[in-house]
Amino acid sequence: MNNKMSDLLYCEFYKINRKHTLLKLAIAIVVIALAITALSAVLQSIFPSVVISEGLADYDAQIASLKAEMAVIQAESSWIDKLIVTNSIAGYKARIAILEYLKAHNVTSGSTMAYTSNSTLGLFGFDVYSFTNICMSVLMSVVIIFLIVACCRTTCGEYASGAMKMQFLRPLNKNKFFTAKWLSVVIVAEALTLISFFLSLILGLILYGPNALNVAFVAGSLVTIVPPMGALMIILLINMVQVFALTQATMFICSLCNTYGKSIVLCLLFLFFSFGTWVEYVLAVPYVGYLGFLANLDWSSGISVDGTIFKGMSIWGMIPITLLWCALFMWFSYKRFNKKEV
Repeated sequence: MNNKMSDLLYCEFYKINRKHTLLKLAIAIVVIALAITALSAVLQSIFPSVVISEGLADYDAQIASLKAEMAVIQAESSWIDKLIVTNSIAGYKARIAILEYLKAHNVTSGSTMAYTSNSTLGLFGFDVYSFTNICMSVLMSVVIIFLIVACCRTTCGEYASGAMKMQFLRPLNKNKFFTAKWLSVVIVAEALTLISFFLSLILGLILYGPNALNVAFVAGSLVTIVPPMGALMIILLINMVQVFALTQATMFICSLCNTYGKSIVLCLLFLFFSFGTWVEYVLAVPYVGYLGFLANLDWSSGISVDGTIFKGMSIWGMIPITLLWCALFMWFSYKRFNKKEV
């Protein structure tokens, strides 16, 4: 077998697209996006006057109200209240920081909304930003499922079927071979992410036009106000980073398994169920989230007012730790792959 990276990549792209997989996936993405568009249009006709309040008007009253609520939560000793994400002290501090920033900079009331990691509210936003955010969120679930299946099929699936073992009998550079496998999945998944974003954006512009509120991002006490298109670019960047990191994590899990079924189950359990997150809300242990890959990967929680961020964590710590996790995943994956038996 030719060891040229371009040839290896071509082979892996061909395997991913067997039976026109990518065409079918693209059609599914378009259909889902159109369905969300129709749903949003129907909701707008039913609730034409609905306005989602982000608590950014009447600054003094809102700040006083939030501080009073936060004081009550801080005094509350019941463990069950710690399970309620919307009652997190970090969330209250984030909202207060945004309000104080807007008041200090004389920002017109009602011109800015706080960034929320709960994209489902976008169904009632009825503007290009809210629609693109919710549509992108739904389509990203499809992209993540694709990358899990693609990783498991090109590694564990080929190994279990014997196809990979036959290739190992040839003078094949295993490092290049493995690089071609994960790189092909990353490239296709990132391309699908971009397609999903621009499709959502175009449909949002057609449905609601370019007008939308500015968006306030908050990281600790640092508040940044960006226009809606800038906010969407930030969301796109976060999604692309998550796709890259989740691919590394999936390849790591696949390196531990030799069967397709086992790898699929483990990947779904690991990536879709954030085990241990609820334990932190019960115990409220500071900084424990830095030990978890998924906790650090959720960058949106570090810049929103309602993210399920662990106590003591910040976006500034989450970014380098995410990159460290990715490096560890890939190092271990290469090491395991090179030990695969013929």
